[in-house]
Amino acid sequence: MGVFNGIRERDWRLYASLVLLVFGLGGCSIATLGTALPIDPGTSQVVVAPSVVRVALSGKPYTGPQVELGGRYGVSKNVDIGARVWLPLPGYALDTRIALRRSEDRERGFDIGLQPGVSYIYVPGGEADSSPLHIASATLPVLLGWNLGGGKQLVVAPKLIDVLSASSSVDGKAANLLTMATTVGFIWPLTSNFSIAPEVGIGKLLLGTVQGFGSDLWMSGVSGQVSIGLLFGGHAQPPPRCVPDPT
Repeated sequence: MGVFNGIRERDWRLYASLVLLVFGLGGCSIATLGTALPIDPGTSQVVVAPSVVRVALSGKPYTGPQVELGGRYGVSKNVDIGARVWLPLPGYALDTRIALRRSEDRERGFDIGLQPGVSYIYVPGGEADSSPLHIASATLPVLLGWNLGGGKQLVVAPKLIDVLSASSSVDGKAANLLTMATTVGFIWPLTSNFSIAPEVGIGKLLLGTVQGFGSDLWMSGVSGQVSIGLLFGGHAQPPPRCVPDPT
């Protein structure tokens, strides 16, 4: 049982609105949108992903569209870096993907990676609170990839997301929310440099702490995201084969 029983209805509404805003509308995207391994070194990849986000908190669901735009660069065989922005309320993210285990055969076997990242979003003030919010988050996903042949891969990514929100007002409330999420995606190459990546994700709010209200464990907050990722590039071209001159 949480510590919020008995607080005034007005305070509860303020608390619920803040949690909903941070958790669903501005905290972060839970999408993975990629394989379990970094892209090839020296190559770049562009990611475009229209999606639908749904957030339910205390029986007040929110459903809305979202578009994610991003890019990645292969630093080495085992590391790449990425940046992403999501709309309509702009959010910005940076991450790195690190290979922990590579299958000996890329047509089958199991890959493991990590994709730690951080993000930031600025939320302008509204009618309930004219002060803007600054929202930062840190994410730690574990990437589990099953190779299915032909470059196809099933990717399951459990992750922890910690979101910190602070108001710009002098007496503004600060909130810290810890979420557990999992995405399941399928990478399907259509050409050597274009793949489609449908993905489904779900998140559960584990712990919420709001300044002036206290903390609540295992809160009633659930989010979901359905995305269609379009991945351009990320694969090195095979070296040219030299054919001896028959003369």
